[in-house]
Amino acid sequence: MSKNVAKKGEKAPKINKIIPIILCAIQFITSAALVTALKRLNLLQLWQLFLVTFILFSLSALNIYKLIFSKHARRWVKITLAIISILLTIIAAFGYKYVRQTVDFIEGITGVQHETQTYKVLVLKSSRYSTIEQLNQQHIGFLSSNPNLDNTKKSLSGKISYKDTNYDELGTLVAGISDFKVSAIVLADSYLEFLEENNQDFAEKTKVIYEFEVRIDKEKDAKHVNVATDPFIIYISGSDSRIGINDTARSDVNILAVINPKKAKILLVSIPRDYYVQLHGTTGLKDKLTHAGMYGTEMSKNTISDLLSIDINYTLKVGFSTVINVVDAVGGIDIDSDHEFTAWTNKSCHFTKGIQHVDSSCALAFSRERYAYESGDRHRGENQQQVITKLVEKFSNPHYLINYPRIISSVEGSFETNLNYDEITDFARYQLSELKSWQVESISLDGNGAMLPTYSMGRQKLYVMLPNQATIDAAKAKITDYLN
Repeated sequence: MSKNVAKKGEKAPKINKIIPIILCAIQFITSAALVTALKRLNLLQLWQLFLVTFILFSLSALNIYKLIFSKHARRWVKITLAIISILLTIIAAFGYKYVRQTVDFIEGITGVQHETQTYKVLVLKSSRYSTIEQLNQQHIGFLSSNPNLDNTKKSLSGKISYKDTNYDELGTLVAGISDFKVSAIVLADSYLEFLEENNQDFAEKTKVIYEFEVRIDKEKDAKHVNVATDPFIIYISGSDSRIGINDTARSDVNILAVINPKKAKILLVSIPRDYYVQLHGTTGLKDKLTHAGMYGTEMSKNTISDLLSIDINYTLKVGFSTVINVVDAVGGIDIDSDHEFTAWTNKSCHFTKGIQHVDSSCALAFSRERYAYESGDRHRGENQQQVITKLVEKFSNPHYLINYPRIISSVEGSFETNLNYDEITDFARYQLSELKSWQVESISLDGNGAMLPTYSMGRQKLYVMLPNQATIDAAKAKITDYLN
């Protein structure tokens, strides 16, 4: 019986040593993971990173010594150190989760080197064709105004052999299949959406038998500056793509953000989606600015650069879903409406005149509204600027750091930019060190409505906005002031 008691008593010292070893090992591993992630995030200055590292590993070393090797430490000291070890492990683990999530998010939005344009092959419903292979050696119609025409034909020729026929206008292309001059036509998704919205007969008479993607490489040489100290311009494109952020689509939001980091000032310049402009690199008919997005974000950026005679440093493409998710993540925003109206795109959203709190769906409806205003698209641009400004104000409040993981998760897959990883972290590190309150100013370009043919859609007359040169000149002067 005495032997059994002795054996039971021997287990206690072993357990008392194993538990501290496990605690210290976990604390050391989580501390090392946090320091590694902080180094990758690059938000801390060198001395700050060294201080965090020193504190974490000094406490780890103290716990290891007192809990494992010290034979003279009192019981209450060991219990206190064990509690501290557990708390440090929890803090380091959560810190690592926050930091790693941020690193993954920044890498996700900066790593995209190309966009994709989705094309569909259409035939008449009454035709005998039901698969792409049946079109081998047949006549297929293409729109010659497509800047990506060569890549489109090349992609399809990898699937079948065909005889191509080019059409100058969308109307004659559609007529080509209706009059049996071609067996099929190839259209980008954005063109197809336009036809379905404006030509019910076309949608009822045709069917899609094949779709494919064309890769559009982005320009690799962004006009880089030191974003922590030097002024720069970002073109913000709001895509209406229903497929994904990488897919080309009409740019329904076109805003320049002119950022002066040292003065902590941002100028938002809104350009109406229907602005009648010469698409970059094209001749002949002008087009609506929104149509530039069908050929890629770079086309929109370069077209605006031509319009305002400025160099745009970077691009930021945003999906409509982002507005919904971000507003929800920060608990809604307060907007100031100068009209009372019910939103055209969401009848459940009724806005009164004055300040009111809105959720994500109504913030999106407010951003999209143009039919309630005499100035139409121009006023919509002002609403979009207001939503962006309200979000900037919320993000500037330290209170929303609590919802940080939720905010990051909510916008995943909704952004892409050609700012590189180091530029984003350098800018953030500078702002954290300065803790400045940002001043946001908004202006808009203006114009007069007209019905004119466009480069993308041909002779069919569409609503466009003829630019007001006085507002363009005023915007140029204001941009120059911010850059200086």
